Amino acid sequence: MARGRTSGLLLLVLGIGAAAAAVGCGDDRNGAGTGDDALGTITFDLSVAPVNARCAVVTITPQGGMAIVRQIPLGPSQAPSFVLGGLPTGTATVSEQVFTVACSATTGQTPMWASDTVTVALSPAAPVSVTFNLTVVGGSSQLAVINNFPNQAPVFNAFPSLGAASVQIAPGPDGALWVTNFGTITRITTSGVQTTFPLPGGNNDFPFGIVTGPDGNLWFTNRAGTVGRITTSGQVTEFTVPGTNTEPLQITLGTDGNLWFTDIASDTIGRVTTGGLFTIFAVPTANALPEGLATGPDGNIWFTELLGNKIGRLSPSSGTITEFAVPSASAGLEGIAAGPDGNLWFVENNVNRIGRITPAGTVFEFLIPTPNANAFEITTGPDGNLWFGEATANQLGRVTTLGTISELPVPPSLAAPFFLTTGPDANLWFTAASAIGQLLFH
Repeated sequence: MARGRTSGLLLLVLGIGAAAAAVGCGDDRNGAGTGDDALGTITFDLSVAPVNARCAVVTITPQGGMAIVRQIPLGPSQAPSFVLGGLPTGTATVSEQVFTVACSATTGQTPMWASDTVTVALSPAAPVSVTFNLTVVGGSSQLAVINNFPNQAPVFNAFPSLGAASVQIAPGPDGALWVTNFGTITRITTSGVQTTFPLPGGNNDFPFGIVTGPDGNLWFTNRAGTVGRITTSGQVTEFTVPGTNTEPLQITLGTDGNLWFTDIASDTIGRVTTGGLFTIFAVPTANALPEGLATGPDGNIWFTELLGNKIGRLSPSSGTITEFAVPSASAGLEGIAAGPDGNLWFVENNVNRIGRITPAGTVFEFLIPTPNANAFEITTGPDGNLWFGEATANQLGRVTTLGTISELPVPPSLAAPFFLTTGPDANLWFTAASAIGQLLFH
């Protein structure tokens, strides 16, 4: 798939290998690897090609030889792996052009992407990995994105919410999902059966974030100034956050076995033990409004600053906070999630972008195709991509770890998708304006 940066750089990773020091004949498109086609071949793994790519034109130029040009059809119905046979071994250069039209129609057309030239050594040794840097042809610094997802008709289930104003959803330790609502918390099974548990404060309580704790209970934030614990049978205990102006928002389980939360009103990050003991850490930037929160793959606590326009990293062992500014001014940083690629992914609501930050603090930004999509939250989905809700556009967005963004409209019954999570059934679950949604992957 494509990977973008503000420079317009896209990456496509290919696997290349040669079977023997001889020249085969023919072009084994099915990859059988039999007969002479097993000699002097290059195998292309195009499973990560841009989703609207329809033809890859590959040029292989052996040292001192004639250029060999091959066309590879791309698209939803084609296999992602191809073997090009009849190639001489030894040093060769390889380049690629990618078109959004069929291979039969590429004559006279300008490719959407063109790669740099890569030098490879085709030998009987083990396959080598090659990275093509695909640059948008004639593109500016604006990222090119894709919006024709998915290739197959999606299957949604909508369960009318029993709770008012459903907010966050998270998998529980009991094989069900748990949802925060205005004044209540709802348990919903993967078949859609709901049970709602009222909170002690009734309509004065506004639970927001929720996560499974290390003690087998669910832990949640209450914007009324508490952090709560609810057992899987619905018994609630709440602990008051220290301070005079508190509004805990997001919550995550740290690698230290404690619960961590953002407090948007007091500009702090809080830690609470399963016994209800608090430690509070001040965010260095004044009026930062810390909001989104996630435990990073590096074991640190990562958070977004809504007004501070920074991503924060907190060390659980020392309490030290390091902040990293994002490139876009007044980005409106919202949710953040750990990605399967070892990075953190976050939402920039005001500038309609998805951001990625490495554990070292390097930030990349990717434009959401639909203007003013109103994205808030993000999560790692069942397919290993990042998913986010577009509340105004009534769509789900998906961004690959290489930066390609695609969008999926939701049914009217699931309008205004907000929070998302991967459920215990390996499907994508999300809250919407008046229902709880399920996008089937299995």
